[in-house]
Amino acid sequence: MRNFKKYIYPVLFLVLILCINEILVLALKPCTNFRNDMHKLETNQYDDLFVGTSHGKAGINPEVVDKITGEKSLNLCLGGEEVQDSYYILKEACRVNKPKKIIYELDPGYWVSTATLGPEYRTVYDEFPISGVKAEYYLDKIWNVDFRTTLFPWYLYRKGIKGAGKRFASKFSQAYRNYDDSFYNEPSQDYTAQGQIRIHRSDAPKTEANLILWDEKNLKTDAVNSFEKIVKLCKEKNIKLAVVTTPVPQETLDKYHDNFENANKFFNSFMEKEGVEYYNYYYQKIPEFDRSLNGFSDYEGHMYEDQSDVFSKEIGKIVKDMQDG
Repeated sequence: MRNFKKYIYPVLFLVLILCINEILVLALKPCTNFRNDMHKLETNQYDDLFVGTSHGKAGINPEVVDKITGEKSLNLCLGGEEVQDSYYILKEACRVNKPKKIIYELDPGYWVSTATLGPEYRTVYDEFPISGVKAEYYLDKIWNVDFRTTLFPWYLYRKGIKGAGKRFASKFSQAYRNYDDSFYNEPSQDYTAQGQIRIHRSDAPKTEANLILWDEKNLKTDAVNSFEKIVKLCKEKNIKLAVVTTPVPQETLDKYHDNFENANKFFNSFMEKEGVEYYNYYYQKIPEFDRSLNGFSDYEGHMYEDQSDVFSKEIGKIVKDMQDG
């Protein structure tokens, strides 16, 4: 009995810590539509997948694309998604439901900027189901960063104490538990059944606060390596791959002409070396598309929903050509 008591109290203490840890995660961790994205991927079969950043999330409407191709596609782009994340998302996709084609939406800023330890840092890892891919991703991205992100995941979300009670309760709602897409709708935007975020037109001030400009001196080795892994994975799995850079407002392009022109030269050369088709819509013409700031919610290049439908016709043509090629 004495030996039993010796071990039971430490075990109970550990269980208490784990329970408190889980409660804090539920209360502080933001609700992310990527949870629904992964659920869709696991429960449906898709011919085409889109991966990349928030530009692709707002700018690519799979419903428009599918009307052109006659296939079924899913938008798996994500705000804060680095090239490394895109690689593991594709690897997970191949594990559960291998697609025929991949469109990688390339934002040059993500190739030269370092991810910060903020609320978005663990999104991909947290929403991956338990698998070998999840374990590999953890060892590759999470393990060596900060022990607090492993032992105490809520540490990344500690600034989200405001609204913690409401957030905690929402995760027990029917809408959240049943993966209801409308759960993620906001006055400014909607989340759709095929993964797009549709940004509504508004009179909100437009900013360039989050604009990250290309500078080859800051090119990240891990971004290059991760993209090369994407190319290799697609070849091994017999998946067709194309790369797209979405438009930015003409005002932004004019103001930072040298940065965008240098990015264009670098990635055209890089993709040619990798043997990948590259479509840079900084400069390519798009019929009926408004390139002025009126067509975007910010200087960075997040399209309003009507503009995304126009742009998605171009993406549809690319995917159709890949299908027929």
